[in-house]
Amino acid sequence: MDQAQLTNKHKCKNMKNLMITAIAIALSATTTAQIQNPVKWMSGVKRIEKNIYELHIRATIDDGWHIYAQNQSPDAIAVPTKISITKSPGLTLIGKPLEIGKKEKYEIKAAGITNMEYAGKVDFVQQVRIEPGIKEIKGTVTYQSCTHERCLAAETINFTVPIP
Repeated sequence: MDQAQLTNKHKCKNMKNLMITAIAIALSATTTAQIQNPVKWMSGVKRIEKNIYELHIRATIDDGWHIYAQNQSPDAIAVPTKISITKSPGLTLIGKPLEIGKKEKYEIKAAGITNMEYAGKVDFVQQVRIEPGIKEIKGTVTYQSCTHERCLAAETINFTVPIP
């Protein structure tokens, strides 16, 4: 092989390596985006009276992200957070889950949309009456996490809270 052929062969090899690297980077970015989860959930119970407890389900939300309140205005496009407690004999819900956190109103006036959302953290609190023998409370949380530029698909997570 002469020098020109060696140079062309070397350029082709470099181009091939560059393409493989670019594809690997693109695939890793896609994989990272698919597993991104800006909301961390914790749950627990607090005894209020003899058989009355508060079930706490706390969302800790990464900076720049938010989740939506349970109740939205009719013009909202948000996926409201929904707390569902699995029915069980000896377990009675008292009222509806309360939200403890700084609720913010976000308006897109040009589109006529108003969403109610939480950033930072929010604690969903559900009072329950628990008869003796109940060992745990199970349920799900459905929520959507968004920035003001994009949203991830709505998710449903399971939780199980042991009763002390």
